[in-house]
Amino acid sequence: MSISIHRHLRLPAGAISLLLPFAPAHAVPSFARQLGVSCAACHTAYPQLTPFGRQFKLLGYTMQNEPTVKADNGKRLDIDRWAPLSLMVMVSDSLPQHPGPGNDASQVEFPNQLSLFYAGAITDHIGTFLQYTAGDGGAFGLDNTDVRYANQTSLGSTSVIYGIDLNNNPTVQDVWNSTPAWQFPYFTPGDTFTTAGGAAVPATLIEGALAQQVAGLTAYGYFDNTYYVEAGVYHGMNNPSTDSPANGGQYIKGMAPYWRLAYTGQAGNSNWEVGTLGLIADVPVDGPTGPTDKFTDIGFDGQYQWLAGKNTVTVHGAYYHEHQNLNGTTALTGTSYGSQHLDTYNVSATYYYRRMYGATLAYLGASSSSNAVDQGSLAGPAGASTASGIPTTYAPGDRGASAYIAQLDYVPWYNTQFSLQYMAFNKVNGTTTDAALNNYFMLGMWYAY
Repeated sequence: MSISIHRHLRLPAGAISLLLPFAPAHAVPSFARQLGVSCAACHTAYPQLTPFGRQFKLLGYTMQNEPTVKADNGKRLDIDRWAPLSLMVMVSDSLPQHPGPGNDASQVEFPNQLSLFYAGAITDHIGTFLQYTAGDGGAFGLDNTDVRYANQTSLGSTSVIYGIDLNNNPTVQDVWNSTPAWQFPYFTPGDTFTTAGGAAVPATLIEGALAQQVAGLTAYGYFDNTYYVEAGVYHGMNNPSTDSPANGGQYIKGMAPYWRLAYTGQAGNSNWEVGTLGLIADVPVDGPTGPTDKFTDIGFDGQYQWLAGKNTVTVHGAYYHEHQNLNGTTALTGTSYGSQHLDTYNVSATYYYRRMYGATLAYLGASSSSNAVDQGSLAGPAGASTASGIPTTYAPGDRGASAYIAQLDYVPWYNTQFSLQYMAFNKVNGTTTDAALNNYFMLGMWYAY
C-alpha cells in the first residue's frame, strides 16, 4: 500500500512499507485524519511510536494525505479543510490495598484527565502538538506542547532530517519511548489518589519536575536514519501562582543547556535505539537574587521493537544519574549539604497480539545519598522544606525505592483502551518495611476522538 504525501514528497526510504499491516491501535486522532491512515501506522499502542510514527514526528507533524484549501497555487493560502483538533478522556477507579484512615477503598476519578489537542500541520514545514488539560481537580492548564519547524535535505550521499523545536517539557520532543516524557507507565492514578503509605518513587529534575514550568528551544538533525543529534537550552517561565518565591516564580535560573544523542538501526522486523541525554540547571533557593543549587542530569536509554504481523514487542530501558551541588542551600542555612546524588531507573517490556490484547511488565526505582533532593515527590524542586523559608525539597535518609508494575490492556477500537494495572512496592525510603502500604490496583479507560 502507498499513500500520496503532499507536504513531504521525499519520504525517507522504507517508510511507506512501515505502514503495513494496519491493525487496531490508537493515537491523537487529528494526526490520523490528516494522514488518512490508521492510527496503527504511527503507534503499536499509544503512545509507543513505530518507525513511521517517529519519522512523522521528526518531520514536524506535517505529512499530509488529505485535500487542502489553496489560493495562488498555495503561495498565499494552503490550509487543511478541517481543524486539527482532538479530545482525550481518561477515567480511572483506583483500589489501594491499604487506603489509610479516612480514605475510600475505591477512589474513582472522572475524569482522571481531560485533554484538548491542537495537533497537526500548520504550514508545509511547521507543525504542532499542543495539549490543554484538566486533571481530576478540574482546573484547565497548558500541558505538553511541542511546536517544530522541520525539513529534509541531502549532504552528499547522506540523507538529513533537520529541525528547530519549541517545547515546554524536556524530552517531550523526543521520538523514543525510553525518555521521561513518554516512558511507561503512561496511565497512572490522578492527583487525589491516596494510600496509607503515601509514597512515590523519587525522580530527578529531568523526569518531569520542569514540565510546563520552562520553555525550551532546541535544534536537531537525523542523519541517514541512523544518527540523531539535538542540543538547545531551557529557561524558566514566570508563574506568579507558584508557592515558590524563587526567581519570581521560575523553577530555574538562567539558561539550562540540554543535549541528546542516539544511534538507531533496523533489520527485518526489528528496530532499536541506544542513546544518552542530559540537562544542567541552576535552581534558586531564596528568591531571584539569592544563591542557587546546581543539578546535572545525565541519562542513558535504549529501545528495542519487534513488529511482525499480529505480534509486536517493545522493550525500553533508562537510567538517570543526577549530581546535586547544594552550595546555595549551604550558604543560606549555614549547614553543609555539599554534593549529593540521585539515581533512577525504569525498565519495561510490552507485548501486543493483533494490537488489541496487550501485557506490560515494568520495574522502576531509585537510590540516593543521605540528603539528596527528590524532584518528583512534591511535583517540582520548589516545594516544602525542612526549614522555614527554604523552598527546596529534601529527602533525608536513604531514598532507595523500587516497585513492579503489571498491566493488561484491551483495545477494542482504534481510539479506546481499557487497562488493569497493579503496582507493588518492594522498597520505600530505603527499607522493605511497610512498603506494601503503597500497593494498588487501577482500572482505567482511555478514549480519544
